[in-house]
Amino acid sequence: MKKRLEQLRKDAMAAFEKATDAAAIEKLYTQFLGRKAELARISKEMKSLADAERPAVGKLINDVKKDILDIIQKKKSVSPAGTSTSRKFDHTLPGIAPAVGHVHPITLFLEKIEAIFVPMGYEVVEGPEMETQEYNFDLLNVPRDHPSRDIQDTFYVGKADKRGRPLVLRTHTSPVQIRAMKTRKPPVRLLVPGRVFRNERTDAGHETTFYQVEGLVIDRAISVTDLMGTLELFLKRLYGDAVKIRVRPHFYPFTEPSMDIDMSCLLCRGKGCSFCKQSGWIETLGSGMVHPNVLANMGVDPAQWSGFAFGLGIDRLMMLYYGVDDIRLSYGGDLRFIEQF
Repeated sequence: MKKRLEQLRKDAMAAFEKATDAAAIEKLYTQFLGRKAELARISKEMKSLADAERPAVGKLINDVKKDILDIIQKKKSVSPAGTSTSRKFDHTLPGIAPAVGHVHPITLFLEKIEAIFVPMGYEVVEGPEMETQEYNFDLLNVPRDHPSRDIQDTFYVGKADKRGRPLVLRTHTSPVQIRAMKTRKPPVRLLVPGRVFRNERTDAGHETTFYQVEGLVIDRAISVTDLMGTLELFLKRLYGDAVKIRVRPHFYPFTEPSMDIDMSCLLCRGKGCSFCKQSGWIETLGSGMVHPNVLANMGVDPAQWSGFAFGLGIDRLMMLYYGVDDIRLSYGGDLRFIEQF
């Protein structure tokens, strides 16, 4: 059997050396390595060998097969004349571009906002999405009976942290401001982007999960005019100099005084349309001077320091910026939507 294998190897090497094209190589492959080839028949006959002979014969079979495959590979890559036998490659053809990923529009919009505030000296900070009630409500001066604490508005996780404090999915990014001030001393300028959660009914303009950006400035003699100037500058840099703003009084537990900021509708230029509900104005963000109780909870003396805070929902402003008409597109996972950005 060993003599047959050696002769088979010799015959195969001689035959492949004479092959000059791919068709001849393919024919010889079937002749020497096909299911009905001599090598296959010898492999089947191994069961008749004595146990002591099988290892040596088996190794020889594998060696012969390897030698045949090696010469096949060699003949396929280069012919005896030194020319390639594979299909010719045209270097002038345009390449096939790889698929390119797309950044989510919310991420793009967040980057635009950060690009406005960071040059103004703001530090971008982040925090946990699962918060204690202490940070989400108590330290922000939210009363125990405030409606925002109800299960109709807040998602309660049903678990507690290591200290036994009940956990919620944060309803705003304001808790990060408290956490950040534990390791910082004024003056500070903070920008806090992040994902938040509210127990809301999903429709074209509302989602249970959305993004916010909040800002905090603490320094000596900070006033409402500093807040107004900052927000007007921000909106003009984001949407253009034609934007106008108006201020409406409001109530937030963590600021005093508190106010809402509206900007002129970009779609109708203040004339009134369905998007702005015929008012000519779009509710943009909430703001106010940081409440003395909140400053004290931050470890800041309200007698020496003052500050302002503001918060805006990213999703609706992103929709306005890019012309998106349904907030659910942002979280639907449809690549046809994402690939437009």
